[in-house]
Amino acid sequence: MDLTFLKEPAMIWFLIGLVLIISEFSAPGLITIFFGVGAWAVALALLATDMRFFFQIVIFLVVSIASLVVLRKRFVAAAEKTPDLTDEFIGKTAKVEQKIARGAYGKVKFKGALWKAETASGQVLEKGDYVKIVEYESIILKVEPIFK
Repeated sequence: MDLTFLKEPAMIWFLIGLVLIISEFSAPGLITIFFGVGAWAVALALLATDMRFFFQIVIFLVVSIASLVVLRKRFVAAAEKTPDLTDEFIGKTAKVEQKIARGAYGKVKFKGALWKAETASGQVLEKGDYVKIVEYESIILKVEPIFK
């Protein structure tokens, strides 16, 4: 197997970029991904033309820093935006599918999916009971019985 293509500058920059982008997952902070983008910009430039190493470094630094300055705030803001799901859950009706005892979890069916649930009122809720969602925390719904 001929691996000489791995010695090509464009391939080296591509692999550096790949490592930097993947490293963002292990060391989150939304910084290394932009240096990965810079490395890929150099790889693309090298596919179009030959250039000296000095110019490769210049392109790498300029693109990396520019993308970091211009895009990081937007990425962080988008990542921090969490939708307010209060209207999607609170006050809505669900059906108990698995008994919910005091201090234990059960299951309710809400919008066609089964959700882990606990009783907010302390009352035991039996399968088939209809409940109102009064609170949610992550993937656990807190429910109370609906009295007819």
